[in-house]
Amino acid sequence: MALAQHISIQNTKRANQNFLWKISQSSTAFLKRLLWHTKAYATILGIMLLTFVSVGFLYIHWSGKKLTQIFPHRTVVEQK
Repeated sequence: MALAQHISIQNTKRANQNFLWKISQSSTAFLKRLLWHTKAYATILGIMLLTFVSVGFLYIHWSGKKLTQIFPHRTVVEQK
């Protein structure tokens, strides 16, 4: 009977170690997947930000050109 109790205690410890090992592996896999997705989405968001900034710059440049066409420049000769 003492032998049976000793075996069950060892099996319980081994089961707990296996359970903790599986949790450790799954959490590591989850973190790796999360970091990979974060890196991929950061790249996409960076490209989108660059695109929107470029479009904003072009809009400001286009608006400035339109304003200069509305108000013609007066040269020194025309002012005299």
